[in-house]
Amino acid sequence: ETPEGKVYDTGLKKPSKRIDTLDAILSGKEFLVDGGFSTADVAVASYLLYVPQFFRGIDLSRWPNLVRYMKDCASREAYGQAFGSQVQNYLVQSLDAMKPGDDSKKKRFGVF
Repeated sequence: ETPEGKVYDTGLKKPSKRIDTLDAILSGKEFLVDGGFSTADVAVASYLLYVPQFFRGIDLSRWPNLVRYMKDCASREAYGQAFGSQVQNYLVQSLDAMKPGDDSKKKRFGVF
């Protein structure tokens, strides 16, 4: 954060132990709390979903469980009602593009 209070980075451009831990937690469950979607998911997902929305170009594919979780939360009908279908569609499409091992964006043979 700058002295003016502006956020200039997410801290997610490099490995993160906290996000590694969250990704591991989400590897065995759909949502954070057993029993389904809860206020814990509202709090955590709303924070995480700011990343692709305001820091475009951030690649979260190293955390596949986190990306799946974020997409599941953003895909909920209530999310679209709260933030609008345009934001919802952008986030779902952005998260779809963050599939691990997707080499389609990499140069072929180091040339193209």
